[in-house]
Amino acid sequence: MIVFGTAVSDRDVYERVALPGIRRAAESDALIWDYEGYDSLQRPCNEMLDAARELDGLEALVLLHQDLELTDGSLPPRVRALLADRRVGVVGSFGARAVPLHRWTESTDLYGVASVTGGERRFGPTPADVEVVDGSLLVLAPWVVDAVRFDESLAADFHGYDVDLCRRVLALGGRVVCDDIPYRHQMSPRDDRQAVRRAGVRLAERWDPALRPGAWEGAFGG
Repeated sequence: MIVFGTAVSDRDVYERVALPGIRRAAESDALIWDYEGYDSLQRPCNEMLDAARELDGLEALVLLHQDLELTDGSLPPRVRALLADRRVGVVGSFGARAVPLHRWTESTDLYGVASVTGGERRFGPTPADVEVVDGSLLVLAPWVVDAVRFDESLAADFHGYDVDLCRRVLALGGRVVCDDIPYRHQMSPRDDRQAVRRAGVRLAERWDPALRPGAWEGAFGG
């Protein structure tokens, strides 16, 4: 059984974009969840993780943004094939390697497809192991549902939750994989460079040992 979950802040957008795509991709035994009325993305996603952990026969939890449309029914077989490797923890459609944590949006080692309003760009071939996949579509293996949660301390600026989650999976010895799951992200343009920068600073402080307090104590014999 594959579960589809969406954190909804705009019911009209969800019912016009995400829900038809979910119904297009979902099999007869799938569950479709929408969690509404939250002031962050992380909290409803964590509640969906908690609920999915209690299910018998869970194969994957698919978390997608309310403005992302799955455009065909290929997701279930793709996901099953990739999750047959028990180390695979996260699957997405657009990902990157060599991610500089304080400027993660600047990676140039990209894989998969970025399909947003106004066009589509194709990058490196898939399936590919990457360091992070874009959070607009996250397919989580059952062991990730059991073991990992989104960090709600990153909620203030929205960004970076996907980088942090993928880092947690990698730290547990899991794999993050990009595959060409067909989708269209009907994203509205936003100028939020300051929010991205703030999130990048927090990610770097958390995951880069050189930026942790005390990291340089004793260096060079000092």
